[in-house]
Amino acid sequence: MKKTMKWLGNIMIMTSIFLLVWLIAGNMTSKQQQSHLLDAFDSVKAEADLDRTITTDEQGPSSGEKQESREIEGVLSIPVINLKSPVLYGADPVSLSRALGAVADMDKPGELDGSYAIAGHQAHVFGAFFNRLHEVEVGTRFIYETVEESMEFEVFDVKVVKPNEVNVLDRKKGVALLSLITCYPANSNKYRLVVQAKRVDAVTP
Repeated sequence: MKKTMKWLGNIMIMTSIFLLVWLIAGNMTSKQQQSHLLDAFDSVKAEADLDRTITTDEQGPSSGEKQESREIEGVLSIPVINLKSPVLYGADPVSLSRALGAVADMDKPGELDGSYAIAGHQAHVFGAFFNRLHEVEVGTRFIYETVEESMEFEVFDVKVVKPNEVNVLDRKKGVALLSLITCYPANSNKYRLVVQAKRVDAVTP
C-alpha cells in the first residue's frame, strides 16, 4: 500500500512539473509571437513615416514583415490593465488564437458615425488578451494605433449581453464608436462582455 501511494505521489509530482513547464513554454511562445507581430507593425509604420519625407531608395521592411503587417489592423493599448496587443483582421478562431481580432466588414476605426469592434479571448491559457477586460470602467481611456494614426478613446458604457444581441454594435450618431468584446464570464461563452468607447482626440461637429 505504501509503495502504491508513493508511486501515485511521484506520478502526481511529475504531472505537475510537466504542466508547469508546458504553461511556461506556452506563455513564452505566445509572448514571442505577439512581440514578432508588434515588431512587424512598427517596421511598416516606420517605413510609412519615412515615405512621407524621403525617397524609397533605402531598404524597407522585408517581404515577410510586409506580409505579416497586412494582417495587422492596428495595436490596442489599455494601460489600466497593462494590455498592449496587435489586432489582426478577422475575429475567426485562427486570428483569436494569436492575438485580438477586428470584426470583419465594419467601418474604419475612429470614423465619425461609424462602428468598429475588436474581439478577444478571456482567460486564454497562453496569453493575456482580454483576461482583464472586466476591470475596465466608464471613463477609462486607451489608445488604438493604426499605420495612419494614433487614436484615443474613452469608455462610456460597459455591459453584458447575450451572444445574439448584435445590435449593441449599431452605429451611434455623432460618435466614432469602438467596441471591445469578449466571452463572459471567464471560461464560459454564455454571455458577451462589451466595453464601448468613443473617440475623444478628434474634433466632432
